[in-house]
Amino acid sequence: MEQFLARVRTLWNTWDLRILVLLSLSLQIILTLLGNRRRSISSLWISVFVWLAYLMADWTATVALGKLSDTQVNYGNGKSLRALWAPLLLLHLGGPDTITAYSMEDNHLWTRHFFGLVVQFSVAVYVIIMSWTHSWFSTMSIPALVAGLIKYGERTYVLRWVCRDRYGDIVPIGYLGEGSDLGTNNTSEDKKFIRVLYIAHECLKKFKKYMLSYDLMNQDFSWDKVDDINLLWNAIEVEMGLMFDLFYTKTPINFRKRGWILRCITFVCIVTVVIGSTFELISTREDREKWHKVDIAITEVLVVGALALEIYAIIALYLFSDWAMLWLIKHKYNRLGKQVIQLRKKISWLFLPKQYQCNMMGHFDFISSYLKSIEADRTLINRILLLLGIDHSEYRSDKYVHKTAVPVNSRLLDPILDCCQRLRSGGRLIQDNWTGFDRSKIPPERQIFWLHITTEVCYNVEMEWDTHDDDASESSVVVSQHTMPPSGSSSSLEENRELSRTLSRYMMYILVMRPLLLPTASSDKDHLAALKDELPGAIRYFYSGEGTPDVRAACQHFLEIDEDIRDMLKPGIVNMCKHLQSKQKVERWEMLKSTWVKMLCNTAIKCHRYEHLRQLTQGGEFLTFLWFFIAQSRILSSQQKKEEVNKENSSQQEPQHGNQ
Repeated sequence: MEQFLARVRTLWNTWDLRILVLLSLSLQIILTLLGNRRRSISSLWISVFVWLAYLMADWTATVALGKLSDTQVNYGNGKSLRALWAPLLLLHLGGPDTITAYSMEDNHLWTRHFFGLVVQFSVAVYVIIMSWTHSWFSTMSIPALVAGLIKYGERTYVLRWVCRDRYGDIVPIGYLGEGSDLGTNNTSEDKKFIRVLYIAHECLKKFKKYMLSYDLMNQDFSWDKVDDINLLWNAIEVEMGLMFDLFYTKTPINFRKRGWILRCITFVCIVTVVIGSTFELISTREDREKWHKVDIAITEVLVVGALALEIYAIIALYLFSDWAMLWLIKHKYNRLGKQVIQLRKKISWLFLPKQYQCNMMGHFDFISSYLKSIEADRTLINRILLLLGIDHSEYRSDKYVHKTAVPVNSRLLDPILDCCQRLRSGGRLIQDNWTGFDRSKIPPERQIFWLHITTEVCYNVEMEWDTHDDDASESSVVVSQHTMPPSGSSSSLEENRELSRTLSRYMMYILVMRPLLLPTASSDKDHLAALKDELPGAIRYFYSGEGTPDVRAACQHFLEIDEDIRDMLKPGIVNMCKHLQSKQKVERWEMLKSTWVKMLCNTAIKCHRYEHLRQLTQGGEFLTFLWFFIAQSRILSSQQKKEEVNKENSSQQEPQHGNQ
C-alpha cells in the first residue's frame, strides 16, 4: 500500500502542474462559450455547470501559479518553457469578456479581485525573473505579461465600476441621434430589427437610472412614444439582454475608446507571443530535444488557445453583439451595418446568445400535483422513505412544473396596461371587498395560495358542468345558478377563464419555485411547509384513493362536503369559493382575472431589483419582464391604444349584427 501511494504521489508531482494548466484553459473555453448564453438558458444543469466553472477557474489558475513559484521544484531544461505559462495563467485570471460576475453580489468583491491582481501579478513577475534564461521564450513572456495584466485589470475595473454605479451612468454608446436606420434599402424586417435596438437602448439609459428608486408616481420620468405594443415587447426583451451585459460582462468597458485601445494592445501582444513561440519551437532544434515533448505540446496549446479565445471574443463582441449594432447605428455605417445584419442571420447561433423569451410562463397546479404525490406515496419506495423519516416531498415539486408559451396579444397585455394606468394615477392595486374579508392583512403567499385553489376549483367544476350541459339531469339548482352568458360575451368569458387559470398557475409556480421574487420572500422550505399546513386536510377529502386521481371530481367534491367538515378547513378558501359560485360566469371570471392581474403587477413592482436582475442570469422570468414593462408602458401612445380598443369592439359587434 505504501508503494502504491508513493507511486501515486510521484505521478501527481510530475503531472500536477500540467493538469492544472490544461484544466485552467478548458475552464476558460467553457466560460467563453456559456458565460453569456446562460441568460437564454434556464436549465439548472447549465447554471450549475457555469457556476462550477466560474468558481474553479480562479482557483485553478491561482494554484498553478503557486506551483510555478515554488523554488524547491526543479523543472530542469523546461524552465524557459514554463516561464511562459505564468503570464498566460494571469491572462486566464482576467477571465473572458462573457462573464465577469456570476451574480450581483460578485460585483461587490472588486476589492478582493484588486488584491488578487496585485498578488498574482507579483507572482507572475517573480516566476519570470527566477526562470529568465536570456532565451527567446523568456522574451516572449513580457508581452504575455502585458496582456495578462490588461485582462485582469479590465475585470477588476468593471467590477468596481458596476458596484459604484449609483446613478446608472455605465451605459456605453451614448445618444444615437435622431435617426434609427442604416439606409433606405433595408428590408422591412431589418428596419424593424434596427428600430427595436434603437428603442431598447433609449429605454435602457432611462430605466437604468429609474430602477434605483422605481417610483411610478414620478412625473419627471418621460419617454418617446411608441405606436406598436408588439414592438415594445420585443424592445424590452432586447433591453433585458443589454442590462445583463452591463452587470455581468465586460461590456461597460469594451465599447468605449479606452476598451478598444486595450483590446488592440492585448491582441497584438497575444499574436506576438504566438508568432514568437512558434518560431522558437521550429528554429531551435537542439534546444527542442532537451525539452519534454509534453511541455512543448502544452505550451503550443496554451498560446494557440489564448489566440483562439481572443479571436472568438473579438468576433462575438464587434460583429454579433447588439452593442456592436448600436455602435454602427450611431456612426451611420450603412454598408457595414447591412453586411453585419446579413451575417448575423446566417451564423448568429455560433456567437450570439438568444434573446429572452418572455412569452414563456412556468405553471404549477397544486391540486393536481398533490393528488399525484398522494398516489406516489403509496409506492413501496416512498413508503420505505416515510418509515425511515425521510420527507422527500420538498424535492419533487419541480416534477410537476412545466413551461407554457403565452401569446403576445391584447388578451394579456390590455388588463396589465389598465392596471399600470391606475397605478400611475394613485389607484389601489388590490380590491378587498369581494371576498368577504380584508386581504390586506393576509400575507401575499397565502393570498396567492387561496386564490389559486379557488380558481382551480371554479374552473374544474365549471368545465365539468359544461361537459354535461346537454344532459337533462343537470337542469337543477346548480345549472340555474350558472346559466350561460348572453350571446356575444362567450368569447370574453372563455378568454377571462383561461387567462385567470394561466396567471393562477404562474403565480403558484412563483410561490413554489421562485419564492424570492415575492415581496415577503422566504426560503423554499418555509413556503412548502406553509403550503402543506394550509390544505392537506381538504385535499384528503378530495382523494378517494380509487384509481387515477380525478382533479375535476376532487374539486366538485370540495363544494359538496358537509358544513361540519368545512369548519375544519381554512375559512378563506371556502368563503371565496362560495362567494364566487353565487356570481354569474362573466362576473366571476372578470373578478378573478382583475384580481390576478393586480396581484401579478403588485408582485413585480414590490420585488427587490436585485432579485429581478438575478433572473437575467437564469433564462429570464415573465415577472421580471413585467418589472421592465410596467415602468415603461407609458411610452405606448394613447392613439394606438384607442385603435386597438375600437378594433376589438368592432370584432365583437360583428357576430351580433350577423345574428340579427
